[in-house]
Amino acid sequence: MRNIRDNINLFDDNELQRLVEQLKKGSYKAFDALYKTYFDLLYGYVFRLVRSHESTQEVVQNTFVKIWLNREKLDIDLSFKAYLFKIAKNDIMDGIRKSVSNPVFEDYLSYCNHEKITIHAEQEFDIEMFNLLLNKAKSKLSPRQAEVFELIKENGLTPTETAQKLSLPEQVVYNYLSQALSILRNEMKEMVPFFILFFF
Repeated sequence: MRNIRDNINLFDDNELQRLVEQLKKGSYKAFDALYKTYFDLLYGYVFRLVRSHESTQEVVQNTFVKIWLNREKLDIDLSFKAYLFKIAKNDIMDGIRKSVSNPVFEDYLSYCNHEKITIHAEQEFDIEMFNLLLNKAKSKLSPRQAEVFELIKENGLTPTETAQKLSLPEQVVYNYLSQALSILRNEMKEMVPFFILFFF
């Protein structure tokens, strides 16, 4: 992940409008300027939602590709940042809807039925609520369980890299991860399919 700049030099309204107008006319230079300015801001926003560097990179890339492909439809009177974030969030939602209809969830439907959890794939998934519930669930973990979970499932390290980083045997790392996933899955019963989607 690129380091998120502490001070992002966003354009003033006039400069931003000029760049959006140029982008709308097909200026790659304007696109590049907007990309360099908003990349880290968008990356941070997306990562807070999906908590995966791999998924974040994909969403951010898709978002800027869509900006470029649909540049002629840009509305210079609307907030470019808001438009950027909306595209990113819609991309996340589309990915969730596709995953919910994937056969990988068949094994979990019986579980959800057993636990009397109702899953409606067509309902909008509240990402902010998911993260609130996840943070609450993570408070049930031991410090080491939480550390291993975050390093592997949120920061993208492998179990081997995590073992080296924490100076632990690899099998111990696997044990902590298994324990963490079991606790979190139990704590987030209402969103088990989405928890599986993000972290399995």
